Amino acid sequence: MLYVVKLLYAWLLPPGLFILLLLLAHMLFVKTRRTRYYFVALAVMYLLSITLVSDRLLQPLENYYAQPELSALRNADAIVVLGGGSVGGVKDFDGEGQAAADPANRLLMGIRLHRALKLPILVSGGQVFSYTGTEAEIEYRLLKGAGIGEAFILKEDRSRNTVENARYTKQLCEKMGMDKVILVTSGYHLPRSVLIFEREGVSVIPYPTDYKTNKETAIDAFSFTPSAEAVRTSAIAMKEYLGILAVKLGAQ
Repeated sequence: MLYVVKLLYAWLLPPGLFILLLLLAHMLFVKTRRTRYYFVALAVMYLLSITLVSDRLLQPLENYYAQPELSALRNADAIVVLGGGSVGGVKDFDGEGQAAADPANRLLMGIRLHRALKLPILVSGGQVFSYTGTEAEIEYRLLKGAGIGEAFILKEDRSRNTVENARYTKQLCEKMGMDKVILVTSGYHLPRSVLIFEREGVSVIPYPTDYKTNKETAIDAFSFTPSAEAVRTSAIAMKEYLGILAVKLGAQ
């Protein structure tokens, strides 16, 4: 009964609800010879909203780089943690503003790597919109709250996207005399990030984290059930593939 209820919720909430309504509208009202175009659009919407498709779109990105062993990180000079969104103006435990889910996972991995390697952490991310927080400032406070000494924290608080992350991080690394950094970001974001950082002349050791898909991809009823999370996963994957193409074409 637990799984039946979950399936019912999935079809009665967006995007499953939208798909059912569109299918019903077609059955009741659409009477044209161009029906096949409607079905193509509906099929694409359905496929991008199920984990059977969305996870397989994202997995090649997440699996592109494996997490290196600690022994391969010993020659790095710093740990660079990329931002990815923040929530401004909200109350936090020891201040104001919080990191969004993805960068929070990235920051957690940065903390764990710092404790294992005793390397400084460079948090990279500025204020993208006027109503969001400044990511590096928020993460700087979070790192101090987690017991990381100020001497081990560096912040780059001007960047608004991955290109600027790389550009301003390079400037800071040159200023600090750092030659190689551990680049920590979500697994899906890492292939594009490495391309951009290397193009800017930053020597990086890729370190993926914040995985969205399971290693084992089971197929069951939920694999074919629409969900908002699957839509988001599909959108993330499509954005990254387009971003990689843009970098390779020199458009980003």
